Amino acid sequence: MAVSKRIQRAQRAAKLLGVAIVGTLALGAGSLYLPWGAVQAAQEQLQNRQNELQQAQQAASQLQQTVEQLQTTRRELQFLERGVSEAAYVPTMLKQFEQTVQQRNLQIVSIRPQAPPPKLPQNPDQPDSAQKEPPRPYNEQLFEIQLRGKFWDLMSLLKTLETFPKILAVQSLNAQAKSGAEQSTENPDLEIKMVVKAFIFRSAQARPSTTTTQTGG
Repeated sequence: MAVSKRIQRAQRAAKLLGVAIVGTLALGAGSLYLPWGAVQAAQEQLQNRQNELQQAQQAASQLQQTVEQLQTTRRELQFLERGVSEAAYVPTMLKQFEQTVQQRNLQIVSIRPQAPPPKLPQNPDQPDSAQKEPPRPYNEQLFEIQLRGKFWDLMSLLKTLETFPKILAVQSLNAQAKSGAEQSTENPDLEIKMVVKAFIFRSAQARPSTTTTQTGG
């Protein structure tokens, strides 16, 4: 009888010991999981930062390549224009303008060169040194241009002229809605008349490094 009680006590002690061991293992596994989860989160964050850094480096490299290509194109344009005589400069410019207008879905009605404005008489009271102006590296030519097309296509053309490969300055612009037809209030059909000043550089002179289009002046 005494032996049986001892056996039962030993079995209960073994069960308690087993429960304690299982609990200890569970606590240990939980304590290990928490730091491991933090390590994984830190690794993921590090990988994201590395990806962002790589993308930023690629963007900077692409920007540098674009700037270099732009500079190369400008140098090529200057080189080509130096080889174009003044006689060929105007037809080339008008052809480029015609292509630009057609790309904007506008129609050219006419392009007429205009006579330069008369020069003001010199003031005899001023000395000769003040009356003489230094020679310009370019000639100026006015063109009266008549177009037909939509309002927003005209706006697109004016925006495109800011990067036109020749230097043009829009002196005046008059646009009237076509009469007789039912018009859209948001994008009406227009009859357009504009006066444009072209700066024609002489073949013996250097060209400017940049191309700009001005309005007015």
